[in-house]
Amino acid sequence: MNNILKQERFNETSACLQAILYMKLTLFLMCIGLLSASAGAYSQNKVSVNHRNTSLAHFLQDIEKKSKVRFVYSDDILTQNIQITVRAADADVSEVLKEALTGKGLEISKVNPNLYAIYKPDKRPSSAGTQEREVIGRVINAKGEGIPKVTFWFVGTRIGGATNEEGYFRIVFPENAKEIEFRYVGFVTKKIVLGDGNLGNVVLHSEDNTLEEVVVNTGLFERKAGTFTGSTVTFNQQQIKEVSNQNVLSALAILDPSFQMLANNELGSNPNAIPEIQLRGQTGFSEDLRTEYSNAANQPLFVVDGFESTIQRVFDLNINFIKSVTILKDGAAKAMWGAKAGNGVIVIETLRPQVGQMRISYNASANIQAPDLSSYHLTNSMQKVQAELLSGIYTGQSPDDQTRLNKAYGQNLKAVLDGVDTYWLSQPLQNGVGQRHTLVFDGGEENFQYSVNLGYNNNKGVMKGSDRNTYSGQSVLVYRKGKISATNNLSVDRNFAANSPYGAFSDYARMNPYWRIYDDNGNLIPAYYLFGTSELVGNPLYNGSLNSKDGSNYTSITQNFQLDYRHNNNLRFNARIGYNQQNTASEFFRSARHTQYLNISTTSDQYLNRGEYRISNGFQKGYTIDLSAAYNRIIGKHEFYFNGILTANEQVSELSGMTMVGFPNDDLNSIGMGREYAPGSKAIGTENTVRTAALTTALNYAYDNRYLVDLSFRKNGASQFGRNTKWGDFWSFGLGWNIHQEDMFKRLGWMNLMRITANTGITGTPPGNNAYQSLATYTYILDRTYNGDMGLDLMALANPDLKWQKVRDNNVRFELGLFNRLNGSFEYYIRNTNNLLLSMDIAPSLGFTNYAENIGDVRNKGFQATLNYGLIKNATKRFNINIFGNLAHNTNVINKISSSLQLLNDRNDAIYDGEPNTLQQRPVRRYEVGRSMDAIWAVKSLGIDPANGQEIFLKRDGSITYEWDAADQVVLGENRPQYNGTFGANVQYKDFSANFAFTYRWGGQMYNSTLVRVVDDADYAYNVDVRALEDRWKQPGDLVSFKGITNRFSTSTKPTSRFVQDLNEMIFSSISMSYNFSRLAWVQRTPIKTLMLSCNLNDLAHLSTVRVERGLEYPFARTMSFSLSASF
Repeated sequence: MNNILKQERFNETSACLQAILYMKLTLFLMCIGLLSASAGAYSQNKVSVNHRNTSLAHFLQDIEKKSKVRFVYSDDILTQNIQITVRAADADVSEVLKEALTGKGLEISKVNPNLYAIYKPDKRPSSAGTQEREVIGRVINAKGEGIPKVTFWFVGTRIGGATNEEGYFRIVFPENAKEIEFRYVGFVTKKIVLGDGNLGNVVLHSEDNTLEEVVVNTGLFERKAGTFTGSTVTFNQQQIKEVSNQNVLSALAILDPSFQMLANNELGSNPNAIPEIQLRGQTGFSEDLRTEYSNAANQPLFVVDGFESTIQRVFDLNINFIKSVTILKDGAAKAMWGAKAGNGVIVIETLRPQVGQMRISYNASANIQAPDLSSYHLTNSMQKVQAELLSGIYTGQSPDDQTRLNKAYGQNLKAVLDGVDTYWLSQPLQNGVGQRHTLVFDGGEENFQYSVNLGYNNNKGVMKGSDRNTYSGQSVLVYRKGKISATNNLSVDRNFAANSPYGAFSDYARMNPYWRIYDDNGNLIPAYYLFGTSELVGNPLYNGSLNSKDGSNYTSITQNFQLDYRHNNNLRFNARIGYNQQNTASEFFRSARHTQYLNISTTSDQYLNRGEYRISNGFQKGYTIDLSAAYNRIIGKHEFYFNGILTANEQVSELSGMTMVGFPNDDLNSIGMGREYAPGSKAIGTENTVRTAALTTALNYAYDNRYLVDLSFRKNGASQFGRNTKWGDFWSFGLGWNIHQEDMFKRLGWMNLMRITANTGITGTPPGNNAYQSLATYTYILDRTYNGDMGLDLMALANPDLKWQKVRDNNVRFELGLFNRLNGSFEYYIRNTNNLLLSMDIAPSLGFTNYAENIGDVRNKGFQATLNYGLIKNATKRFNINIFGNLAHNTNVINKISSSLQLLNDRNDAIYDGEPNTLQQRPVRRYEVGRSMDAIWAVKSLGIDPANGQEIFLKRDGSITYEWDAADQVVLGENRPQYNGTFGANVQYKDFSANFAFTYRWGGQMYNSTLVRVVDDADYAYNVDVRALEDRWKQPGDLVSFKGITNRFSTSTKPTSRFVQDLNEMIFSSISMSYNFSRLAWVQRTPIKTLMLSCNLNDLAHLSTVRVERGLEYPFARTMSFSLSASF
């Protein structure tokens, strides 16, 4: 035991030491490069000056005479009587300028080593009534993002300036000016002929031909959006934060309807619950099958800065670190990721340093979560006693029983009359107030840039004691020397997750309202006798007062290094090395004083084993090496883009743990103080090593920017598959036509975009967590020997022909843009999954317990439509209103299943037929050819018989019966909406902006297990829904929906059509408001460059056609956040 604990501490210490070593080595290498680069640059522009109270004009002229440096500036700067005093010998021009102009109200921008711009920060327009003309506009890149510090001047003059942090500029220009020129490091210089002064958006393109107009980041390489045939969508940080600043996953669920974050009615808004994600439906079986494969069966691949990542890291990723997120949906978009891309790919790009003086950005948020209990409708104390009377709980089987029950009734009624009406639901809850802080430093010159990002996020849940704390650090260093550039990205994350010591929320929903919480002395009442019996019901609040543990933590280190060699403008080579490591630990402890053990007799064998302590420790590490080449060539109207990538990867994971029992006191909270291992268990440990290799090629061709072709191929190998199928082939082929580039449409000024694309491709889905699923695996028999030799048991049967699970995507997409206001798209897809892979549990009588096999085929098909319209677009007044909406539809059908799945169906049927008193309050999934994976199976009901309160069932042969039979189950609905999407609007007026979004779902069904659990099968020993009192059958002739009130031991309700209800929902998902104070005069007099205050509200309202209790184990919450952002 001590060795395990020491190992955990050693792993954490080792992880921290490795992080420090990585940082030291990286800084050392980069500093060497920086010194060598700086020496070459500085030697060309060093000057000796001696000025005392010299005019600015004379000072600048002197610098130009003594060096190769030239300046651009606005004439009004020279009329301000600025005096310069500076003395320097053989000093760099940059340092001389910085010393001379500090405190003069001016800023310096280095355009290139020999050109500097001097300007006033955020120069204000001239006063009203002036006859001078102004130039107004914004400089953006190909992605539509504002570019700060872009230098501009009027051709033939020295008058100019620079854009602000958001890319905006506004300046008076002389009468003889005809052109304005824009320059920025790494972008093509652009000249524009002056007109009426309103330039709108000025787009600068990258100097690199392969990156010009790039808007699609696939994680492995980038493509021009205008010539790419794949289906993708990209969101920048601002768009993400407009809908949610909690985590990127919840934001994507609002922004794109194909990205589904499945609602978990059990875990609600638990801050430590990692959501289940699906993109365009299911490709594998759900987690209901309870295998190690199923947890990630439908989860998309996450890629952060070009390397694969985990959903846990993305869930905890600080939104302020993110630059953009791209969703790759179809075959052409994701095929380059091959065997892991079948469920879609989420590509996340974090912030990169920018050239310029060091900038400091700070963001602080206060996050408030308020519990949402609007779905609960429980009885009060008087209603509860009435329900108990009607249910017959107070009717005894003998005189002694009746005497006891009469006494219990009298005590409960007295509590009601004394005014006891405890609202248990509010007792374990709080308004969770958390905080988030982000600090970013970045800057640098042409040859060297740096950024350091620090973050802390405290997410307080609405149940007392539950929270999630994440500490994040990231450093990015970029060094360029000639044709070579090197980038190092180091991320370190530390997370602590704590679950509430107050237990499951459902424990409070079942507590009777006439039970007091405290006794007359103000002490917590630990337990209550149930209707005069010796059976005790624990007070869940009492558990919160005990010394307990329930939490986890992890330390994650990600080190990525990239070396890029640009042979010329057409050919470049790239090498990437990535290393990731994560140490995890979890701990759970409760003592014998916990209310779970109240009813264990002192004579029971379990009495000494009361109390439990569980620990687990995990370790993961992985290496990735990529070698790639990129070639592009433009020959006349022909454009070629080619990429070749060779990848090798290894992932190693280890997990160990144990469970001890027998902890008589909650102060004995060390695992070594336990009595013994939990019966039937021992210390466990597992190990998995997975190795993969891949060769990827991709070709993009465009003719005259009109006709488009995409081809990609990936050869994947993985150690998890059988020796006969180690390698898999994955490919895609796409065609496209930019209709708007045809001559006849170019002449139409109102048509901005009309494109049609079609593609097909084959990708794969991850084969699961079992590294040895295709091999025969054995375990030693440890409890006996044969002649001193130890035997082996076969655990899993080998399957050398285990095939890759493959997904065939077919997609057609149409895009349209009109009048610079209207943008829309429509796409239709068919998605076939073949050779569904699953690890099946098998009866031990067969000689082994596990077997991996390909068990079936599934088809998903659907469509998605988006529409955006600029209702008002006025750049001069800075007034914009944009409305948006989207719609998605998806259905799935099982085309083939194996005999193993049919056996699973039979086993589930036996659960119902063989155990009539077991509470099976929701349908179990069934899998049949021609049916949906989300089908709801139940027996048709004709309702409640008014004569006796029993349910009448309709058999498949058309006869009626009171007996439920699993063989009569039919499909009565689908547990997924037919349609879902969002709609809303964005409003911007000057420095104020607002955004609101609604999410809708309709056309699906739901099995309302709430009605079964708290109405039809209500246990009247505990609190129930008010419908259990008001809407049930009570006497002959009642026309009601729920069967007669019976006692707690009655036969349970099996899946029936009475509880299959049409589900339509509308959710007020988000509203955000922000104000930018940067333009205010008092802000401009300070060192602050940008200052913004914002407010976000999420999950404000939830309207549904189905009344169901939401958040059974952990309640749902409404979220409010206030943020302050500033940069210096």
